Amino acid sequence: MTHLTAPPRKSFNSSLLSAARWVMDLAVKIFSILLAATLSATAAPSDPGRVALDFLEKVRVRNLNLEPGGDTAISPQTADEKKASIARRLDRMASDLGNAPLEVAAVKLDENYAGVLVRKLGGFDPSRLQVFAVALVKRGADWTVAPVPASFENAGAGYAILLRKRLKSLEDWMLREQVRDLQSLRSRSLAELRGKISSKISPDSLRQMSALEVVEKFVAACEQGDLTLALGLTGGLAAALPADWPLRLKSIERAISAGPAAKRPWRVFTAPEVLRVVVQQEEDLRSATVSIGHLDPAGPRNEAPSPRIELVHLELSKNSDGLWQINPPPAFLQDVDDAMEEADELMDADLLNAFPANYRASHPTTAHTTAELAQQALLEALRSPNLHALLALCRFPETPESARKACIQAAEVWKKLREPGSIRHAFPLALQAEDAAACSIFQSLSTRDPDRFDPQIFNFEKSEDGWHWVPKPSASAKAKFQAWTEAESIRGSKQWQTVLIPNALAVPLAPTAAAPTPEQARELAEGWISATRNGDFPLALGLTAVLDTPTSRSSALRNLGYEIQAARRAGSNVEITGIYPGKSCSAVAIKIGSGSKALHPLYPLVATDKGPRLLIEADLFASPNRSREYLNKTTFARLEKSLPAATLAELKDLMAQHQALTEKTSPKSAD
Repeated sequence: MTHLTAPPRKSFNSSLLSAARWVMDLAVKIFSILLAATLSATAAPSDPGRVALDFLEKVRVRNLNLEPGGDTAISPQTADEKKASIARRLDRMASDLGNAPLEVAAVKLDENYAGVLVRKLGGFDPSRLQVFAVALVKRGADWTVAPVPASFENAGAGYAILLRKRLKSLEDWMLREQVRDLQSLRSRSLAELRGKISSKISPDSLRQMSALEVVEKFVAACEQGDLTLALGLTGGLAAALPADWPLRLKSIERAISAGPAAKRPWRVFTAPEVLRVVVQQEEDLRSATVSIGHLDPAGPRNEAPSPRIELVHLELSKNSDGLWQINPPPAFLQDVDDAMEEADELMDADLLNAFPANYRASHPTTAHTTAELAQQALLEALRSPNLHALLALCRFPETPESARKACIQAAEVWKKLREPGSIRHAFPLALQAEDAAACSIFQSLSTRDPDRFDPQIFNFEKSEDGWHWVPKPSASAKAKFQAWTEAESIRGSKQWQTVLIPNALAVPLAPTAAAPTPEQARELAEGWISATRNGDFPLALGLTAVLDTPTSRSSALRNLGYEIQAARRAGSNVEITGIYPGKSCSAVAIKIGSGSKALHPLYPLVATDKGPRLLIEADLFASPNRSREYLNKTTFARLEKSLPAATLAELKDLMAQHQALTEKTSPKSAD
């Protein structure tokens, strides 16, 4: 302990000097004490469990330095051949580690040596559980991992006989406890698995259920992403798990985690747009077979995929506990897309043709009192996320085979509006009704080619309960409206854009028209961001106005298709960066994307008799390096023919403000 004493009394000056020296000595001694305390804290022994975990994490990502003085206690005398052997062993360990979480199970210390057991947790699969043994040596105050797992080999531990005995005892402990802990871990995992499953479905209830009820619960669990219940219905509650349990668990877990994006054949149970219905069941005391017919709009993964009705036969058996369990077909246990067995059109015809009637038994048809209401219902069904709403409008033909073809045709129509890489929407253009039949023409609008006329024809029939959509009309029904559809298609090709975008501005603008307020501008911009990000053509078009020129609507539609694709690629990286109020027009700036590749469009906002609207055809973009300057000048030259001089000048000023802010706040772009 340091003792501090005050200096003796002297003259005033000498006393003052002595006091100053005493204070300095005191400060130096206090600093020394604090420094020693700091160094002591810094040099505190590291935790062997934490060091072992850090070592395994480096092994997992294959980022371990095996050179002397690196991440291990490897001896400088270790030969290169031995280093290569150790590296290969650690590489295999990295594969075993995978991505599972790790936890320290036990630590045993022997002075400057330690053994650590680390568990790799594996969820519901006991076969994935592992215990790794890590040997450590203490160098100074720090623990360092020996390069060879569960061994002090090549760690420079020395050759003293007594030390070798101690290290051998520690190595034996690691190997012995590694086996014991793994057995305990697997037993605990099975108990936790059964406990979680029992919270979803008890053994007694599973024992009392019919095979059909088990299958229905399993299909619902797959669609809802309930992994625990799905495992319970495939043998997870059995006293002795199925022999292929690791394979079952892996495939089911992979399918549930992928959800709607799961590969076939699991997709037929996980994707919400797939229609499923039981078409046959056979059951006795110990076994059962339940056949499920399913209609997938995407169809099988072949060169020309098209919808079809397919079959899945689920085999069930009762285990020694009297519990039903589903035994997935071999194709479901393979990690291969579209490994389904195709139905035999001749042998399985009865089962395939049973799909429409069995589906209709649980999903009744919906009729409408007028053809106009049936057309509106069809429009809503085409925008629905699955086929149920569309098939609800159908009145299936009487023969089973024709009914099956009608279901497939409905899936074809639904699929066409959801082609990969494009967003489509259908808009009704015209309707003609005669007696008990009607025909409607829709425009199919696509982000790939939004200004192209792409008509689709839909037929309706009136029966005793009302109007229905007919997915596969007869030849006579088509012939009845052929002349009308040809004439309307010609007329529609010239007028359909006006139907979709009716809000053409009067030119010149009314001098009393006030520009949208900042509040209105923000509300409109937020609606626009939501519409483009979600690919919502109808909402976006409702927020749009166009100039009254021959090319305005085509330009607006092309720009809208581009905007939707850009916004969906950017995802959440779309934000309002500026509101620019004006007198005759306002503007809003939006940033799409991030970094140097971000887009910085400026949207003019004008007042209309239906409220503020956005002029998407203006096509104005700022860029940090002014790379868009020429294109913006071209846009202004085009707008000069339609906008009043004062409005055009105001818009140029708003664009200059936006350009200046973009140059100031954004990184230089590469374009």
